[in-house]
Amino acid sequence: MLKQRVCRMPAARRLAPLASVLAVFALPAASHAGSFGTSFSLWGSANEKPWWINSSGIGVPVGGTEVNPNYVGAQSTFSINLTGMQFYGAFKGGSTAPNGSNEMSVFVTDDVVHWTGHEMGFTKTLSDNSLKGYLQGGGKFVYRVIANGDNGYHTFKAQCESGNHSAVDFYVDGVYKFTLTNPGSSYWAYNAYWVGTTHRLSNTWSSSGEQIEMYNMVTF
Repeated sequence: MLKQRVCRMPAARRLAPLASVLAVFALPAASHAGSFGTSFSLWGSANEKPWWINSSGIGVPVGGTEVNPNYVGAQSTFSINLTGMQFYGAFKGGSTAPNGSNEMSVFVTDDVVHWTGHEMGFTKTLSDNSLKGYLQGGGKFVYRVIANGDNGYHTFKAQCESGNHSAVDFYVDGVYKFTLTNPGSSYWAYNAYWVGTTHRLSNTWSSSGEQIEMYNMVTF
């Protein structure tokens, strides 16, 4: 994804190394919407790893400077046929990273091999602490800013529209924020994995305390 748009890297560039470095494998899809439960693979490029918070939450920290790039993530071990996603949690970010390729994201995706497929979810760039809702698909990336500097806990929801399968509505704490549309891409009833991940691509900044927290992750 172009720096001019969010300073977020294209999915192929930001996650392609994970297929080999972190050995993330695509497993058979489930045929119903619901919950992934505790079926998550937790991984990291170096010392920092995600951790379970009780039995319903996962913390995903921003990795340290011991390796570059440093990817940390939690990925469901199976996919679900879905039209939307929701979770309670927080994007505890900052604004000290030198550019927006340093980020944290929670999303659902139908491609965990090349990371160029259909995605819908939320991302925060760590150069400006700006949280966005976004869609990816068909070689395109569309987004809109939800909030700046908000590190608090909220319920985040993205739901594909039944009447327009290229449109996704975004909500925070049950309040409608906006609709994003990616013509030519469908987000209705597609098999997708749940991913929460942080990416450090620069070593010249401190990420102490910066992390994602995800609880009660469900799909529709």
